[in-house]
Amino acid sequence: MSTRNALLAIMLVGHYSIAVAQAIEGTKPAKNADSTYIRTFIKSNDVRIFYGGQGNRLVLGSLRDGSPDLTKSTYNNTNDFIGVGITYKWLDGDLSFSLPGTTYLNEERSSLEQFKLSVSHTRRKAAYRAYLADSKGMVVSGNNDEYQSAPSLHEFRIGLQATIIFNEQKYSYRAALYQNEKQMTTAGSFLLRVEPFYRDLGGSGESIVPEPYDEPPRFGEQVGLKYVRAPGFIVMPGYGVNFVFGNSKLFISPIVLAGVGPAFNNYKSDKGNVTHVNMEYNAYFLLNAGYNGSLFYSRIQFVYAAGYSPIQPAYLTSTNLMISLLVGYRLKDIKIAKHGTGEN
Repeated sequence: MSTRNALLAIMLVGHYSIAVAQAIEGTKPAKNADSTYIRTFIKSNDVRIFYGGQGNRLVLGSLRDGSPDLTKSTYNNTNDFIGVGITYKWLDGDLSFSLPGTTYLNEERSSLEQFKLSVSHTRRKAAYRAYLADSKGMVVSGNNDEYQSAPSLHEFRIGLQATIIFNEQKYSYRAALYQNEKQMTTAGSFLLRVEPFYRDLGGSGESIVPEPYDEPPRFGEQVGLKYVRAPGFIVMPGYGVNFVFGNSKLFISPIVLAGVGPAFNNYKSDKGNVTHVNMEYNAYFLLNAGYNGSLFYSRIQFVYAAGYSPIQPAYLTSTNLMISLLVGYRLKDIKIAKHGTGEN
């Protein structure tokens, strides 16, 4: 081999070594995954703050008027929100609340109050997320916006999401959702989510649908609907992928899920208290994109979710659109000193 070729080879090896060193800076091999695809951060704890806006369209319609339309983009419940989060090892917690001056029905008001709390525990093969969402001052509309309720409804939802990751050796669910790991090479995985939940929608004892539109030909025995309370569960298969770009710290992580499950809708109308068992249909799309560094990380998140619950003849549909910006800072591990006890 000539001297020129030898020098060129040394330069190429050196350049590659530097690039790899930059790519894995601040990380260490994952203990229970393929480290050529997934590495963990040396600083495994972090704090974060996020800000965003969201819109919700909640429809209480009747199948006697035709099929529901989930494609409309009129969001009658909108608000900005701010939140904070913390990660300690494998446990993640996030808290957010709406900001004053929420906009709904094209008017500037502050009546929509929203509070969200979630706690997640993510392992290599499975992830668990418990959540609570409480919204006050909600507006319900007809399918064609022929009516809109007073902004006095209260929606409460609580649930537990259990997600199985099938390609856990190469695809990092934590890198996709929380940026607590680093995806080294592009990889994806089939996902399966099971979500038991409880939902409560109602007001202060008044009918949800305004009186001129709350008629027996339209809603039958569900005229005068006061509330709808539903325990149930959804099974949602889907797919997620983490796209990485060479040795950069940039990433794009989409996840899509869709499924169905039973709900036990208990409601009160002018005819009394009734329980109706029906199937619910849900779809969910998430896109995270940003920078995942060893000290700081940031992302833009886009979420779209839709649900459909036919109670016969009434139905509920919900479409949600959210976009937010998050910035996080990694912290060193917290070491607790152990003190031995000696004999006196």
